[in-house]
Amino acid sequence: MVSECNWQNASVLLDRSLVTPCINSPTDRPTSPTPSLLPLVFNHNKMAEFQSGQHPYVNQLLWAVPVMAGFVAIRHAIRLHKLFSSIGYLPGDKTLIGPGSILGLLLPYIPFVNRGSSFTFRYNYDIFKKYNRDIISFFSFYPFPYWFDVHVADAGVAREITSNRIAFPKPIHVYKPINIYGTNVVTSENEEWKLHRRITAPSFSERNNRLVCEEGVRIVSELFELWAKQGNESRVEIEDAVETTAQFALMAIAAAGFGARFTWDDDQKPPNGYTFTFQKALNVVMSNIFYRIAFSDRILSLWQKGRDVRDAFNDFKNYMSDMIETRKQQAEEDRRADLLSNLIAGAALENSEMETTSQHSFGDDELVGNVFIFLFAGHETTAHSLAFTLALLSVHQDVQQKLYDSLISIVTEGKQPTYGDIVRWSYGLAVIYEALRLYSPVPAYPKHAAEDYNVVTYSNDGKNTPIPVSIPKGTHILINIAGLHYNPKYWKDPHDFRPERFMGDYNRDAFFSFAAGPRSCMGRRFSETEALTFLAVLVLNYRFEGTPLNEQETVEERNARLLRWKMGSLTLYPEKLPLTLVRR
Repeated sequence: MVSECNWQNASVLLDRSLVTPCINSPTDRPTSPTPSLLPLVFNHNKMAEFQSGQHPYVNQLLWAVPVMAGFVAIRHAIRLHKLFSSIGYLPGDKTLIGPGSILGLLLPYIPFVNRGSSFTFRYNYDIFKKYNRDIISFFSFYPFPYWFDVHVADAGVAREITSNRIAFPKPIHVYKPINIYGTNVVTSENEEWKLHRRITAPSFSERNNRLVCEEGVRIVSELFELWAKQGNESRVEIEDAVETTAQFALMAIAAAGFGARFTWDDDQKPPNGYTFTFQKALNVVMSNIFYRIAFSDRILSLWQKGRDVRDAFNDFKNYMSDMIETRKQQAEEDRRADLLSNLIAGAALENSEMETTSQHSFGDDELVGNVFIFLFAGHETTAHSLAFTLALLSVHQDVQQKLYDSLISIVTEGKQPTYGDIVRWSYGLAVIYEALRLYSPVPAYPKHAAEDYNVVTYSNDGKNTPIPVSIPKGTHILINIAGLHYNPKYWKDPHDFRPERFMGDYNRDAFFSFAAGPRSCMGRRFSETEALTFLAVLVLNYRFEGTPLNEQETVEERNARLLRWKMGSLTLYPEKLPLTLVRR
């Protein structure tokens, strides 16, 4: 039933000159106990006046809308003028939707509308060449109030930015979503980061690198044994080598990271209280991080895959907690040289010396958080860079042969490669680096301007004209790795696969796959040893090429197919990599 108050309000809102209630007082209302919507009778003369545009409200509306739109346009124009003038009208790419939004990540590349998630690699250096400078801007109207980045493909400026942690700190808010289990060395800053760095950096020791090599040899050898059991040892066809390198990287980091040895065919059952085996839990965790970041447990519980993700992340934490407790009970001399043991020892030493007034601590949550970040940061990047290496070697058979020749000159005949062999295998490392240069899994490295700063870049038209660039406080900065890696100032014929360029002098500031400065990748040698070991054992025993799609496919078409790439939620990877391996 409509109350007296609502009745009067309705009359005011609808305007008595336009709409007149047919019941004018409470006494006129029907006394039926059933509530009903009160009919309204329009004054037809007034309504006709309204519809014809002669009513004063219509005239007011007709001029008010464009005036308001004009005010909004002027306001945005002023803001844009201030924004672009603050950076000296630095030229660059402009689109409606930016990559910093869910919409920008979900939509494909649409010219002038959306760049897509893989825009840095798709543009590589061409976008810098277009604007004749090695620092440009990227602007989008959405997300509001505008998305604005400064992209750097200048090696000298990149070094200057990454080495100055005061002026250009890490944008920690970008990494907070991966703080799933606890604060870690990636998601911390300032004094807290120094604490994490002191404890975690020594974990990546020569003893641990040696362990990486030993475990890597064992894992690949077990893969060969599996092929032999399947009766196809002399000729093996792999449907997608990306899956093979992903499984190897997971097994390697599990063994050298926290002493867990997995098999290529996980046929075990989970222990009581767990949904998955440790191996299966790790596989689910590493493959579905985006779901864990994006959705709460309540939403994940709505469908089966979501429940698997939820349970796998819970299982992983419980497995790690059990491992940590077991390691703490072991005598130090009985512990292996894996990362977890090194972390526990480092944390115990640090906590014994830490002042009671310290604002930061390093407990079990931080241990699990750092182990997780080692997995998160090291698994996909190593797996996908290895996959691109295999793709390039399949296309360039001459380089593959040279790689084999260089290896047999180091490894003792009839023996497996040792850590000493891996360390001396310079051409193998050059091949890995060249694959990383061409297909860096991580396309950009973010920084944040904490203060106004001025840098100087140069034109790329051959004249090398100095171009001053102002970077105002608050600016988002991306070291554009694809731009750096394809910049012809630093790399002759940058699109060519030429490992020899890493055998001599090269501009190390222009090679950014492991970042640079104080926050560069501390697991670099771990990753290099892991990749080199896999490559050495494989090349020593097999030669390989891309599997033809059909008899009609030409060599050129096959090579182009093998090098097709996709951008995942985090890293770049080969679209699909079918390989045929023949025993040497």
